[in-house]
Amino acid sequence: MTAPSQTRWIAGMAAWTVAFATAHAWAGETALPAEKTNHGISYVSGGVGLDESTALKAAREDYSLDIETFQSNHGRNEYTAAVPLTITKPSGEVVFEAPTEGPFTLLRLPPGRYIVHAKHQGQTQHRQVDVGNGLGAKASFVFQPGAQAQASEARPSN
Repeated sequence: MTAPSQTRWIAGMAAWTVAFATAHAWAGETALPAEKTNHGISYVSGGVGLDESTALKAAREDYSLDIETFQSNHGRNEYTAAVPLTITKPSGEVVFEAPTEGPFTLLRLPPGRYIVHAKHQGQTQHRQVDVGNGLGAKASFVFQPGAQAQASEARPSN
C-alpha cells in the first residue's frame, strides 16, 4: 500500500470508528424513556426491549425507588406492564398514581415510609418501602395467573 492510499485508508477507518461510536452512544442515550411527573414525583417507566430495559437497570442508582412487576407463568417470572400503581404515605395520602409502561418503574420519592399498591388481573398487592437519603428502595410484585384478589404482607425494603 502506498503512503497516500494508506493515509486515506486510515482516515476512512477513523471516520467509520467515530461514526459507529457516535451512533452507539446516541442509541444508548435515547434508550431511557422520557422522564414524567405525577403528583410532583418524577419517574420513568418502561423496559420493553433489551435497550430500554438495560438503560433502566443502569439508571436505578439515580432514583430512590425501583419497582418491578412480574407475572408467574408455569414457574417462571415474566415481565408485565400496564400495572396500575398507587403510592401512599402510611396516613393514606396518595403521593403517586400511574400505570406502568413496562416491567420497570423508577421514581424520585423524597425520604420517608411509603406503601406501594399494585393491581393486575384482579389481584392487589402491597409493599411497604423505606426511602432514605441516598438509599435506593425496591419493591417487586409477582402476580399469579388466575389467583383471587389478594393483599400480600408489607415488607420493608432498602
